[in-house]
Amino acid sequence: MKEKIINLKNKIKEILSNAKNKISAFIISNKKLSIIIAVALIIIIIVLGIIITFGKTELGNTSGNLNNSGFSVEKGSWVYYLGFKDSNTDGIYKVKSNSDKKEKVSSDYGLYLNKSGNFLYYLDRTSGDYNISKMKTNGQDKETIIEDVDTGKISVIDNWIYYFKESKFYRAKTNGEDKQILSKKAIDNYEVIDNWIYYSYINDGKYIIAKMKNNGEDVTKIDDDSSKVFFINNNYIYYIYESYDENEFKYNYHLYNIKTNGKDKNKISDIDGNVQLDNINFDKDKIYYAKTDDSGNLSIYSIKLNGKDETKIVDVQGYSTMINVNNGWIYYTDQDDNGDSQMFRIKTNGKDKQSLSL
Repeated sequence: MKEKIINLKNKIKEILSNAKNKISAFIISNKKLSIIIAVALIIIIIVLGIIITFGKTELGNTSGNLNNSGFSVEKGSWVYYLGFKDSNTDGIYKVKSNSDKKEKVSSDYGLYLNKSGNFLYYLDRTSGDYNISKMKTNGQDKETIIEDVDTGKISVIDNWIYYFKESKFYRAKTNGEDKQILSKKAIDNYEVIDNWIYYSYINDGKYIIAKMKNNGEDVTKIDDDSSKVFFINNNYIYYIYESYDENEFKYNYHLYNIKTNGKDKNKISDIDGNVQLDNINFDKDKIYYAKTDDSGNLSIYSIKLNGKDETKIVDVQGYSTMINVNNGWIYYTDQDDNGDSQMFRIKTNGKDKQSLSL
């Protein structure tokens, strides 16, 4: 047996050696063809890389941040955020994740910050009106794109701006042209995934989640008793549902998910306490939310998508907060020891709390 194995190994070596010699001989005798094949392979690889890169949806900010007024956005190694001074907004600043050094970019009062290319897009409240403006990330070349919009969520996705005006849901090109009404329904929240827009609205006192193509066509209802704020992960919609217990005279909260095709609705877990449903955020692994305990103390928590390991991250001194998540940090609004409104950040593991006061 041992001799047969040795003979087999030698035979394999001989075959591989002959194949190697034949390939080498082919390359030597067909240099031009070999070069053409190599160049063709390089071109194919480059083209595939371009297709993969440009085939991805470019998001101006995460849907979770924009649900929380979008007061911060990550771009490269910088996070751009709305700064406060003496409880008043003081313009758009930037800070690095690995440094607490802050730089002022603009004096504008900007919410729903989105980045696209070398520009920031935002709801511009500087003059008291509500316009969509853009400027370069260095604060230069400011330009008003769309005037007199509503105060709702603004998203920049690929080359489109999604926004509200006169209680209607619109989109327009990032240069402000080609305005389209997508829906006249009173939409509360939305998220754009590939070619679909998932959105929520109220009907008979209940929140409905539906979807439509990103041109406003093919409207389909998904869930007729859900929640205003939701997010999508791996073809599942996740949300925290609020129910009222008439016997206990209190609200209860439950984490649910449902497939984007409306099937397999499932209650994942119950959540104790009183959750602030308007300010829920998320990343690929966890949901972040603020809730009060029985004593009325407010804190920011996280929970895994499977409903396990609820963790308190930080206590909040005020009565409410908004939560943005960027590059492993939670940016949130709170009061300082003097009672002034400020921007803070803390790592998602609850460490390294920092004040971003000016």
